[in-house]
Amino acid sequence: MKKNTKIFIVAAVAAVLLIGLMLLLIFLPKGDSNGSATYDEGVKMSVSTDANGVHQAKIITDKNGNIENNSYGTLVEYDTNKISTIHIENAKGTLDITSTTPKNEKGETDTTVYTIKGYEDYELQQGVADTIASSAAQLEFSEVITLDKNKASEYGFDKPRSKVTITYDDKTKAVIYVGDDAPQSAGTYVKFGDGDEIYLVETDAVSAFDYGLTDLMSLTINDSATVSDNNIASSITLSGSNFGSEIVLVPNNDGKNSASYKITKPNEGYASESESSLVEGAIRGLYAESVKMVNPSSAQLSELGLSNPYAEVKAVYPDTTVDVISSKPDGDGKVCVMEKDGKVVYVMASANLPWVTTSYEKLLSEYVLSPKMTSLSQVSINDGKKTYDFALSSKDVTSTDNEGSETTTTQTSVKCDDKEIELSYFSTLFQNISYTELADFDSESASGTPVLTITYTYSSDKSSDTVSFYETGANRYVASVNGTSVGHVHKSNINKAVNQVADVAANKQIDSVF
Repeated sequence: MKKNTKIFIVAAVAAVLLIGLMLLLIFLPKGDSNGSATYDEGVKMSVSTDANGVHQAKIITDKNGNIENNSYGTLVEYDTNKISTIHIENAKGTLDITSTTPKNEKGETDTTVYTIKGYEDYELQQGVADTIASSAAQLEFSEVITLDKNKASEYGFDKPRSKVTITYDDKTKAVIYVGDDAPQSAGTYVKFGDGDEIYLVETDAVSAFDYGLTDLMSLTINDSATVSDNNIASSITLSGSNFGSEIVLVPNNDGKNSASYKITKPNEGYASESESSLVEGAIRGLYAESVKMVNPSSAQLSELGLSNPYAEVKAVYPDTTVDVISSKPDGDGKVCVMEKDGKVVYVMASANLPWVTTSYEKLLSEYVLSPKMTSLSQVSINDGKKTYDFALSSKDVTSTDNEGSETTTTQTSVKCDDKEIELSYFSTLFQNISYTELADFDSESASGTPVLTITYTYSSDKSSDTVSFYETGANRYVASVNGTSVGHVHKSNINKAVNQVADVAANKQIDSVF
């Protein structure tokens, strides 16, 4: 064995022995002044149950009334499944929690179920009632602060912040009073039963007794779709004081345009892919930051801005209809939301609810027109000098990999004057002319000769859409779809595209303008 290895082993053994010695010294019984061994058993106290079945604790003092070995102790100790009811009184009101621990067919204890008296049909937030029950089942203190009942007000017991009465399965009760927090985060003061003693406990041990009804309510506003087929709404209707008129979105199933949704009200058109996606994605599976109120009155709904909602979304799905209303965002961007005709008012950030702050203008497609290339049989482009006819043909091709999995792709071929055009060249041109973003939605009348005209002919029904761009001064063109002005576009990209048409028709590579 090498010398270094031997040294390492000896050092390791020595370290282990040293740690063992330290632990022995720590946990050995402590000797008194006479040399006899004593153990730290905590403060001397007695616990009992009075004639009314209420748990009581009494600190044992010496003949002079002093506390011997003032330290830790246990006031009450039960398993949580032995709790029957928990009655809480605090600044948030009165709360009665019922605990039931069923048994399965084998007689084994199952998961404890908590309900709130008067609100048995309401879903509770997971884990909150369990936290309250844990505090109610066992309470330990680290120190007895005073035995003097005349000092109770100094520690917040002239008006306790909470009073908790726990009833256990054995029909006994525990009463806990929670006072002020101790300075420097040292803990929290409590009283127990009818005793005058004031104890110091860890703040976390009793903080759950500050909870009120709204703290226990579930934060789930509505559920997500459990089946993917139920994710798509057949219609989404936006209304409320934020909108001048009702806006209706429906899925785009025409197979011609790349937009996922169409707008049918107040006017017909394709919807913005990005904005409609944000709206649609914030309707189901909503989860709140907090619960504001339960069972609001008409006056309270009015005060919260929900009697005349700022925004309302109604979406029809194959499995359900979702109808949610919202108040106007406050200075912090927070809104009150609830299911229409619901019983719980929630608080959320408006940033997480795009349907609250959207508008008709935001929902309009950001593109002049964005047809699917695979839906077209012909694209005719006039660059102001000449018309170029590009014939398109698309077909589905199925291939099988080495593992036998089939994949279907769409293949498109392009010709101009019977000459094959490289698909990548045409795709770049198509991207440049078809995904032109609108700078605004100003419906300025178009006049004169267009600088660029594109006619899209669809293979499904031989119908067509014509897009034209007209001079209007400054650095913008007026964009027109089928003779109707839809807004302005920036000249730069259009001018580049105009100069690219002839090159692609000659089967030459071009650059993207984006």
